[in-house]
Amino acid sequence: MVTRYLIDGHQHVEWTVFPVALAQSVVAPPDQVNTFSLIQAKRRQEPYDKNFSNGSTSFNSATARSLTFASQLIVPSSAGVHVTTALVDPDGNRYTQELVWQAAERRLKTWTTFTNQTATPQTLDGLASVCLAGLSPFHAKQKTGDLDLLRLRSKWAMEGRLEQRPIEEYGLEESWKPSGLGLESFGQNGTMPVRRFFPLVGVQDKDQDCLWLVQLAGKASWRLNAARLDDRLVVFGGLPDRDTGAWFREVAPGETIHTPFAYVTCGQGPLLQVSKRLLAPAQASDASVVYNEWATTWGEPTTASINRALPLLAAHRIGTYVIDAGWFRKGSTNFDPQIGDWQVDRDAFPDGLKPVVAAIHHRGMKAGIWFEFENVGPESDRAKDEAVLAKRDGQVVATLKRRFLDMTQPVNRQFLQTRMIDLLKANGFDYLKVDYNDTLGPVIDGTHPGAAALEDQIDATLAVLADVHRQLPGLQIENCSSGGHRLTPAFIENTEFSSFSDAHDTLAIPIVAANELVVIPPAKNLIWCVLHADEDLETLYYHLIATFLGRICLSGDIRDLSAAQWATVDAGIAFYQAHAPLIFNGTAYRLGAPVLSYHDPHGVQVVGFYNGATLADSAEAVVMVWSMAPEAATVVELGLPAGQWQVVARYGSDQLHVDEANLRVTAASAGYHAIALALKRQG
Repeated sequence: MVTRYLIDGHQHVEWTVFPVALAQSVVAPPDQVNTFSLIQAKRRQEPYDKNFSNGSTSFNSATARSLTFASQLIVPSSAGVHVTTALVDPDGNRYTQELVWQAAERRLKTWTTFTNQTATPQTLDGLASVCLAGLSPFHAKQKTGDLDLLRLRSKWAMEGRLEQRPIEEYGLEESWKPSGLGLESFGQNGTMPVRRFFPLVGVQDKDQDCLWLVQLAGKASWRLNAARLDDRLVVFGGLPDRDTGAWFREVAPGETIHTPFAYVTCGQGPLLQVSKRLLAPAQASDASVVYNEWATTWGEPTTASINRALPLLAAHRIGTYVIDAGWFRKGSTNFDPQIGDWQVDRDAFPDGLKPVVAAIHHRGMKAGIWFEFENVGPESDRAKDEAVLAKRDGQVVATLKRRFLDMTQPVNRQFLQTRMIDLLKANGFDYLKVDYNDTLGPVIDGTHPGAAALEDQIDATLAVLADVHRQLPGLQIENCSSGGHRLTPAFIENTEFSSFSDAHDTLAIPIVAANELVVIPPAKNLIWCVLHADEDLETLYYHLIATFLGRICLSGDIRDLSAAQWATVDAGIAFYQAHAPLIFNGTAYRLGAPVLSYHDPHGVQVVGFYNGATLADSAEAVVMVWSMAPEAATVVELGLPAGQWQVVARYGSDQLHVDEANLRVTAASAGYHAIALALKRQG
C-alpha cells in the first residue's frame, strides 16, 4: 500500500491510501474545493460545519478546519514503521495521527491522540480514530455508479449479511455546488458492539477493481460514516460524537488522551481476498474439535451427565470438553437469575469440579468452563450489593435478566480473582468460555461520564482477560456474546477463539459462517453443529460441513446417535482435520447469489479455500457446496480456474452429483444437502 499525505496552501492535511499496483493511475482532483483533515475533532466551544450537519455529525467542524501541519516523524524498525503526524489548533493544542505498519502484515493500524496544551480544561465532543479521504483517487471526475458502499448487517443468530450498494443510493453524490453534506452514518451505542452492523465499512471502485476497508476496534459504542461534499468520498469514524452516541471527554491541562484503534487496508480482487488483509494471522497448531454440552443439557450439567458423555467422546477425536452455563448454585433450573456468584452447585457436582476436570483430562481432553463474569443476575447475592454495580444517573443499570458489575472498581477485580481466576487454577481448567448476554446501553456514570465510561468498562474487562492469560499461561479463552455480538478486533485479538453465533441449530449456519470469513480467521471461529438422533444423514452432512468454515464445535444428543451417525461424524472430522491447514492458511472465495431469508433459506452457496496468492495460480483447493432447497435442480460451477483438477477426497451428500471433468455440482431441487471436495491440479 501507498499512504499519502496532502498538505494544501493553508497547511491543512488530508490522508488517503491506495495499492502500489495502481499508483500510476492516481490523479489529482482538478476542482477540489475542500481539504478534509486527517484528524476529525470538535472542541465544545467551536462551531459545527455549515452544511446542515449539526445534530448528524461533528465532521468538518471549525476545530477540524483549523488544524494545521506541525510535524511528521517516521520511525522505521525491524518490526515495521510508525508514522506520527502532528497537527495543532490556534490555541496550541496538539493532535496526532498515529499510523503503524507491522512487518508481514497487510493492514495499517491507526489512532488519534489529543494533548491539551493550554492552562484550562478542554472538552472534546468528538474525536475520530480515522479519516480516509479522496476516494476514489483514480479519476479526474468520479463516474456515476462506479463506487459502491459495503457494510455487514447483523442481528442475533443472523450475523454478517453483506450490503453492497452504489453510493448514489445513499445520497452520496455531489450536488450542483459543494453545499449540504451527503452522509451515511451507522453504528451502535452500548457494550455489544455487533448490533445491527459490524464495525466495518468498505468502498469499492469497480472500474479499477479497488476495495478500501476500514474496521474499528469495536470495544463499545462506535460510529462509521461515509460523507461527500465535493467530487470525492470521505470515510471516517471511531467513537461516536456527543450527538450520535453521547461521547465527550474533558481533558485536563497537560493530559493526553487517545482513541481506540482502527485498521485500514486496500487491494484489488474480491471481498474475501482483500478482507484477509485486515486479519491478524492466526497461529493454529492443530484442528482439534471442541465439544460444548450446552445443547445437550440446556443449562443443567452434572457430574453424572459429564461422566456418561466422556467415554463416548473420547472415542471420537474430541479435543476439548466445555461445561457451559448452569454449573453454579441456582435457586431453580433457570440459571439466569443466579449468575454472578460463581459458587459450584453441590447438588449437581457433589464433590466439586476438580474430579470432573480430572476425569476430562483422563480421557485426553482439555477441560473448559463457562463464565459471564461482567454481569450478574437479579437474584444473585452480588446483585444485592448495589455499590459494586454500574449506574446511570445514580440508578443501577438493569435489564430484565441482568445487572452489570462496575468493572473499573478494584473490589470487583478482586472478587473475580477469587471466584473465577482462582477457581480456574484450583480445578485445573485449560479453557475459559466468556459470555456476555446484555448491554449496558448508551451511557453510564463514571470517572469519564457518558459513552466514555463504556470504554473504561471494556478496558477493565480486557485487563481481566489479560490477567487470566498472565496467571494461567496456555489457558485458551473463547469470546462469546449471545453468539457473535463481540466479533470485533478488540475481542478477537485478545482471545484464542470466538463463538460464531447463536445459530446453533438453524439452516442459516453455513451462510452466517461464510459471512464471518470477512472479519475473523477460520482458525479462531467456532462453528456449531448440534447433533440430533432423529435427523437423517443428509441433514447431518449439511450442518457438519458448515463447521469446516472455521473450527468444529459439537453439541447435542450424543448419547442417542446411531452407529451410522457417529461414523458420519468421524468421517467428517477426519476430512476436516486432513484439510484444516488449507482452510486455516489459505484464502477463501465465495460464489452464489445472496440468500434472501436466513430463517428459510433457498439457493446455493459455494465456498472454497485455495493455497496460492490467487485462485488462478493455486494448485490445491477445498470447495464446499450447500444446496438449500433451490426449487429447481441447479448446476453449480466450483469456480476453479481452467486446468486438470482431480478430486482427491470428498465428504458429504450423495444427492449432489459431482462432474469432475467440468468442475460442476448439480444441486438437488429439494431438501438441504452439502458436499466437501478436496482437489489438486495436475501437471
